[in-house]
Parts: sequence; structure tokens; C-alpha cells
Amino acid sequence: MTATTASRPPAASPDEPKSKLTGRQIAARAAVLFAIAFCVVMWIYAFVFASDKPLAQLDDSSWSERAEQICQVRDDLLDVNAGETILVSNGTPEDVGAAVRDATDIIEDTLNEVLAVRPTSARDIRLVSEWESLYRTYIADRRDVEQRLLAGNAVELNETTLNGSPVSLTIGDFTKHNRMKSCQVPAGR
Repeated sequence: MTATTASRPPAASPDEPKSKLTGRQIAARAAVLFAIAFCVVMWIYAFVFASDKPLAQLDDSSWSERAEQICQVRDDLLDVNAGETILVSNGTPEDVGAAVRDATDIIEDTLNEVLAVRPTSARDIRLVSEWESLYRTYIADRRDVEQRLLAGNAVELNETTLNGSPVSLTIGDFTKHNRMKSCQVPAGR
């Protein structure tokens, strides 16, 4: 067996100059270096400089604490309303509609009480106003169902959607980030 050297290109000697890069090679290398640098800067920003505070979190935690206390009372009232409804209702749409009306009155009165005091910063006021708008939409949805039930139609709550999800999910996100769990939309009431 003899080794063939014809299939291998001759090795460049250390003294020979390297061939110049083409414009495409330079552009490709520059793009790769830029992408790597961008990723490094992005991760440094994310881990060192970016805030980990949720966008919907209020600065005024005392406002959230007050709202939570009010909503805890609301939940107790809704439980009483649900218990009374079970005792006196025969399950007709009209009876269910009356129970929905009473519960929605409690929800709306509670929202009005929570919003009687507004937070102080412009950012917090904007966030609470957005939350209020969503909650008012939810209440309007309940009022629509209430009227149809009182008219004798067997219907279910169809919530307005926001970006493909029920509005109650966005309301719940706000309450979760602000430690106002009791102020979520009351499920099943």
C-alpha cells in the first residue's frame, strides 16, 4: 500500500500570506458578532437592570390592602346570598335571575366602595381605572344575563373577551399582582 498525496491540498506554510476575506464573509462575520453582542447586552439588561415588578402592580400597597378588606366582606355577603337562594329558589330562570341580580348588586356596590378612594400616583390611578373599566364590563355582562333570566330564558354568562380570553382573567391578573385575591370576579355566584 502506498499513500497518495494527490488527494490532499498542500498545507500552507506559516510564511505564506492568508487569502483576503470576501465582502460576503466580512458581512456574515459582522452579523454573527452583532447578534452575539446583542444577546449578551439583552441578558445583562434582563438580569441586572430590568425591574422584576409586574406591570400591573400598584405602588400604593395600602390601597390594595383596603380593597382586599372590602372584598372579603363582599365574599361573605355573596355566600349568604347564595345560601338564601338555595333555600327559596325552585330553580326556574326567573329565580336564578333574581339571585344573579342580588349578587350583581353586591358586586357593584363593593366595586363602588373600593373605588371611593383612589390611589395617589398617576400611574396607579391609570391602572385602577383600567381595572375598573374591565370590572364594569363584567358587571354589564352579568346584568345582560340577569335580564334574560328574569324574562324566563335559560342562559349562561358569556363574558366579554379581551385578546381572546374572558375579561375576568385580566381582572384576576390585576388582583393577583396586588394581593387582592378576594377582589377577583366571584366564580359561580
